[in-house]
Amino acid sequence: MTWRARFRSSLVYLVAIVAGFSLAYLLVAFVIFPAGVIPRDVKVPNVTGLDFDEAAQRLAQAGFKTEQGEQRYNNSAPKGTVLEQSLPPGTREGLGSKITLVVSGGQRMVAVPTVTGMTRIEAQVLLEKEGFDVGDVTEAPSNAPRGTVIGTRPAIGSAVSIPSTVGLILSGGAPAPAMPDVMGRDVAVARQILTQIGVRNVQIVRDPTGPGTPGTIVGQTPVGGTPIAAGMTVQLRVAGEPAMEPTPEPAPPVQQP
Repeated sequence: MTWRARFRSSLVYLVAIVAGFSLAYLLVAFVIFPAGVIPRDVKVPNVTGLDFDEAAQRLAQAGFKTEQGEQRYNNSAPKGTVLEQSLPPGTREGLGSKITLVVSGGQRMVAVPTVTGMTRIEAQVLLEKEGFDVGDVTEAPSNAPRGTVIGTRPAIGSAVSIPSTVGLILSGGAPAPAMPDVMGRDVAVARQILTQIGVRNVQIVRDPTGPGTPGTIVGQTPVGGTPIAAGMTVQLRVAGEPAMEPTPEPAPPVQQP
């Protein structure tokens, strides 16, 4: 047998041996060992926006393990919604890889703190420290010192989401007294009522033709319910004849010495 024939014969044996080993490997890999031992990469599905339980089920079906990561407050995503996943969607990873899911904790709800009695600046500092923004600032009549906070919108103690805007209501000072309705009252009684609410300037106008019992009020300026500004003059029109000036008594005669 020539060397060429021997070479061809050896080559045939070599190919047969390699094929035998390959076949044996495949038999061991696919028959003897469990299927999970064989490494295989699969595409990571996108589970962001899903509920955590639904996301975990979908990942399990794809061959991945799931664990819950941190929880973050989020005003737009309902509580339990997947915000992020540790392995990006579309990448290929080995079966059994663990994927960590960041989920939404829902809206962060905080009670509006008590800021009554504070100045505007003090209230703003506290609200911003708690995560709020300060919105519109308005005034309302109050007996509290002018410029101090007397309320908020939403009301103090209300549970609102963060971030959120809180408006301030400041004291505009004590409200001006309103003009009482003194129509038909005796002029002396009307004067007393006005004095009690702080009115000092009262002008009496007698009306001889005014309908009503003489000495009673038949007209008033301003009308009842009108706010009375400090120093305002109130005019009362009284039924009856004008008051007569008393006639002076004659002086006693001078005694002559």
